[in-house]
Amino acid sequence: MTGDGGIRWQVRPECREQLLGPGGLRLDEWLREGRARVVKHGPHRTVYRVDLPGLSCHVKHNRLANLRARLRELIRPSKARIEHERALAVAARGVPTITPLGVGESADGRPGDSFLITRSLLDTEPLQAFLERTLPTFAPARQARVRQRLAKALGEFLGRMHEAGVVHHDLHAGNLLVHLGAGDVPRLYLIDLQAVRLGGPLGWRASRDNLVLLNRWLSLRASRSDRLRCWKAYCAERGAADGATRARELERATWRSSLSFWARRDRRCLGNNRYFRRVRAAGVVGHAVTDLDRAALAALLADPDEPFRRPGVRLLKDSRSSTVAELEMPVHGVPRRVIWKRFRVTAWTDPFAALFRRTPALRSWVMGHALRDRDLPTPRPLLVLHRRRRGLLREGYLLVEKVDDAADLHAALSRLACLPAAERRAELRRRIEQVARLARELHRRRLSHRDLKAANVLLTPPDAAWLIDLVGVRKHGKLRRSRQVRDLVRLHASFWQSEELTRTDKLRFLRVYLQWGLTGRARWKRWWRDIEQATREKVRRNARSGRPLA
Repeated sequence: MTGDGGIRWQVRPECREQLLGPGGLRLDEWLREGRARVVKHGPHRTVYRVDLPGLSCHVKHNRLANLRARLRELIRPSKARIEHERALAVAARGVPTITPLGVGESADGRPGDSFLITRSLLDTEPLQAFLERTLPTFAPARQARVRQRLAKALGEFLGRMHEAGVVHHDLHAGNLLVHLGAGDVPRLYLIDLQAVRLGGPLGWRASRDNLVLLNRWLSLRASRSDRLRCWKAYCAERGAADGATRARELERATWRSSLSFWARRDRRCLGNNRYFRRVRAAGVVGHAVTDLDRAALAALLADPDEPFRRPGVRLLKDSRSSTVAELEMPVHGVPRRVIWKRFRVTAWTDPFAALFRRTPALRSWVMGHALRDRDLPTPRPLLVLHRRRRGLLREGYLLVEKVDDAADLHAALSRLACLPAAERRAELRRRIEQVARLARELHRRRLSHRDLKAANVLLTPPDAAWLIDLVGVRKHGKLRRSRQVRDLVRLHASFWQSEELTRTDKLRFLRVYLQWGLTGRARWKRWWRDIEQATREKVRRNARSGRPLA
């Protein structure tokens, strides 16, 4: 059937009347009636969820966004046709996936838009959303039970997929759907099949390379025990031997892939793409996230200093080097509390130094997104601007989202004083372990923070620790032990005169940081002595110069 717009349709007979009208797909009609809503949108495709009487479906509208896409379609079928055929093939191999209901392509055979209609998988959500948003809402006992069952189900699913000769070259947590059935039994489905390739059962190297894609995400968010449970289920499904050796190889390959992946993404925030865009106005240049409100952005471009003069603005800091204010601004159509920081030019050489290295504002912007890509908690940077005169960058400005209900490390620990003694000690231990894990993961991802002091670590209930003020964050090809010690010394110095922490508390921090349970206790005394000695030296230097330890 060919409808208006020159689209030829191939639709299952039982769905034809509901999906197609005299003019082809009834999408415009569904949108007017409120039966269809956009669930995903980009320049290359839009996905709609459609709820009809007795039928729920998804409509994926694929577009040819550039010349490369048009040339590619001259030598291969449309994206909709490819995904349609692969969905049928994957299902025939026993791997749960989407059910195609129809496909629409250009009627004259020339490159053009294409459509894929699939039956909606009801009561499902992406694995990423389930683990990050849904699972934490369960009661602790149920949460542990579902997490363990899901790890086993994921391993079995991946093993069955690879044994069936199915490889998904975009295997991430967003392309796996989870359905939690009766008795909390999880079931998984594979979606977004354009990146699927079919063949015979996978050998170890091909299996490892495919598992790495998903393990990059899981290694930052799932516990070692859950990942081991998943791995054992995978090996059992495939009848694989030598699981321990191959598990270590998979972990090493995952880490190498993660480092390469992060390095590729670190410059993304400086370009024009679906997430970021370059912005400029008279005498002002910068970068912004794409979901920042355009009217608010235009106001900041016109006068970056205007927010500091607004009536009722909350001024948090005003010093020789910087000014910080808290205000409200729409982000993605929702009002949000944000922090607006101005980096002043403090020396005549600063604009010339910016020719050879990134300014403090730009370093904070780049490293903020770098930390978030590495799953390290930090407020999301929304905008960075610089005043520009005669080709030189001068004052910098940074806009970041505010962390709600946050207190810096000193304030958070001081609040514990009002608790009963036993509860206070338990809460203090939990907070110490939080910060130790944050420092450990920062260093494990080959990052350092030369200003890792108590004021730059925020704590939020119930158990989150955040890093702020990222001017001093650096990336390293290999993070030396001396840099790790330097960061810990800066944090230790913040509590040098504090009566809140005992030597036992500091040893607990070091135990978590060094992961005694995995690496043993042999090295801790050397770390303790080096940190103690370097802290004493820092205290003496600050006393001589009159600088507070902060």
